[in-house]
Amino acid sequence: MMNSFRLFPRALSKAALRQSSVRCASTASRFAARRPVWQPAMKSSYPAFSTSTLRREPAGEFDLELVEKLKSERSLELENPEEGKKEAIDEFLANNSWQLLDKEGTHEVTLTKEFGNEKIKVALSIADFDNLADEDEYDGIEEDGALDDEAEYRPKAINQSGAKGGKFDIKPEDSIAPVDREGDEGAMMDDGAGPAYPLHLTITITKPNSQAIEIRAVTTENVEIETITFFAKDSLVEAQNPKDAQEARSVYAGPPIGNLDPDLQAMLERYLEERGIDAQLAQFLPTYVDYKEQREYVKWLGDVKSFVEA
Repeated sequence: MMNSFRLFPRALSKAALRQSSVRCASTASRFAARRPVWQPAMKSSYPAFSTSTLRREPAGEFDLELVEKLKSERSLELENPEEGKKEAIDEFLANNSWQLLDKEGTHEVTLTKEFGNEKIKVALSIADFDNLADEDEYDGIEEDGALDDEAEYRPKAINQSGAKGGKFDIKPEDSIAPVDREGDEGAMMDDGAGPAYPLHLTITITKPNSQAIEIRAVTTENVEIETITFFAKDSLVEAQNPKDAQEARSVYAGPPIGNLDPDLQAMLERYLEERGIDAQLAQFLPTYVDYKEQREYVKWLGDVKSFVEA
């Protein structure tokens, strides 16, 4: 009897345990049955990936047409031979003491050298080449004016300059305009020896005491001086701060050289010639500017083309 009382609690606890297991299994089965309803929302998502190249549509309607035109123009320019100019440039630099400074993508050209205790710099711009077309627009007007001047030319007498002045009768050959005389030094050169166009030069000569002069000149058959400005401090030539810039603006620029005594003008020209700023340099610079302008134009075509098609 006692054994039956001891076994009863065990049987009761086992029965309760089985009922609890059944309820848990039932709950688990119901939970599992509901799981597919929300399970897809738990799936990890990954970005779509494709190995195909993306095609970028042009921003404008005529972009592709413009790109092709720029490409065509660049190809045509590359066909123009520049070997002759390059050889002439290399020959000049090899036979002279000038150092050429030319940064690609800029319009500036600089030549430097040393002469005794002086430092010399010649600066110019290829913008003179680009502005030549604008000046040519007025050539027709000037030529018409020249024809009118010829009509007024009368072979009567020529004023003679000098201390005494006066006039003298002209000879038959004097009735011919200077540019029409055969063998005359003033005749227009047809051999291409002269520069094709004038260039404006800024020439700086600096002494060890930091004093400097700035010469404004223009190339013709030679280097013609326009003005000479003296600077007590070389820092004023290329002012790097507002104080120097203000002081440089107040400096006396000097007289027009063409108004000076002819002998003084000749001496100033000789001063530059001794430093290599002479007719040879005046012939070289237009050649180099033409060469650089061509290279910069080809680069510009390529840069604009790359920008449009980017």
